[in-house]
Amino acid sequence: MDKSTAPVRINVLLPSYVAEDLLHYVPARQRARFVAQAVCRELRRLRLQAALEASAGAWEDADHPDLADGPAIDRAIAEGRAQAAWDRPTEG
Repeated sequence: MDKSTAPVRINVLLPSYVAEDLLHYVPARQRARFVAQAVCRELRRLRLQAALEASAGAWEDADHPDLADGPAIDRAIAEGRAQAAWDRPTEG
C-alpha cells in the first residue's frame, strides 16, 4: 500500500456545531492538518479495535498453566524484564 503524503482534496460535511468549534479553536492555516491528525487518530483506534476483535479468544488459560495466578504472573514479568536487561547492550 502506498503511504504517499501528497495531499488529496476531499469534501466532508460536518455538523454545524463541529464546524463552528473548528473555526473558533483552530487557526485558519492549521485546520487541514488538525482534521488530518484527528482522522488519523480515529483510524488508528478503529484498526486497533478490529485487531483486538480479530484476536479475541486467541489466549486460552489452559495453554498457559505457568501463568495461573498472580505470583506466577509476577515471576514471568520479572523473568522477561531480566532477559530484556541482559539482551540490552551495555554503554561504555
